[in-house]
Amino acid sequence: MTVPGVTAEWNCTRCGSTNRKLVPTGTEQVRDRCVSCRVKHIVRPGDRPVRWEAKLAG
Repeated sequence: MTVPGVTAEWNCTRCGSTNRKLVPTGTEQVRDRCVSCRVKHIVRPGDRPVRWEAKLAG
């Protein structure tokens, strides 16, 4: 079974690296780690469909 998905692209708030994660359509929030510095983030949809907003996870 295939689940429709979208690309969540976000910038790390610590090192500025661009990160991407495939998430199911309709996702409101996801946790992810930066591929460069490995810092955990909470990522939410932004104003643009692909560019999401990130903040450090507590």
